Amino acid sequence: MLGKLMGAEWRALWKPAAILFGIMVVAGCAGIACFNGVEVTSGYYTSSTSFFSNASVTLLMASLFCGFLVWASLAALSVYVVVRFYRTMFTDEGYLTLTLPVPAATLVLAKFLVSFLLVVVASYLSTVLFSAMMTTVSSGELSLSWMIGAAGGMAGVADMGSAGSVLAGIVNIVVTVAFNLGLAFAALTLGAWWASRHKVAAAVGLYLGASWLLSLVFSVFGVILLFDSYSSVAMTVFGIVQMVFSAVVAVGAVALAAYVVKNKVDLS
Repeated sequence: MLGKLMGAEWRALWKPAAILFGIMVVAGCAGIACFNGVEVTSGYYTSSTSFFSNASVTLLMASLFCGFLVWASLAALSVYVVVRFYRTMFTDEGYLTLTLPVPAATLVLAKFLVSFLLVVVASYLSTVLFSAMMTTVSSGELSLSWMIGAAGGMAGVADMGSAGSVLAGIVNIVVTVAFNLGLAFAALTLGAWWASRHKVAAAVGLYLGASWLLSLVFSVFGVILLFDSYSSVAMTVFGIVQMVFSAVVAVGAVALAAYVVKNKVDLS
């Protein structure tokens, strides 16, 4: 049954996801071309050639806009899957969803897994495209491995560019997506149950408050633990602990959402 529900969720999401993936790829490729154009036109620039000067500035602004579109596409996909979860579970459409003869946990898990896989792929794709843009503008100084390592948190920046740094970046992207989606699903579910009015606003407040509090806790612990031993080993260990904790929070948030949907949410 989980597979059938995931298939139905995929059929509902693939078209908007494809559109956003297309925008992301086109924007990324255009950004790379524009940055290459900046390199070419700036090479011809002199104080007497205002044409190349204007062209260089125009291409630079266009490339920055393309970079914005790459990350905006990722953000839009993330928001879309979260909004769809709320719409299909806690609005009028939710009446139909919750009448299906399947456990609430299976419903929530199917929606989470499909959303998670789409956003993870989008996150990797946006990272690769933006890294290619940065590699172009930096003349190769900012490589793909460096950019992926930068996404690895403390564990990634401990030894930038190494295989361990790249692995930390790859894993941390997955964990971060799971953490944010799980927290969003839980916040929306709690908002639908707890708030009598302005359920979405309550959910947004819960999400922002919980994510801020967890980030604050880890920032404080990071300062305390790394104050006396600011070594690459200590940074790596702390980064791994943070990723494990984030993964546990993600699993717990999805489980909480499933529990609340099953036992607390009343759409009547």
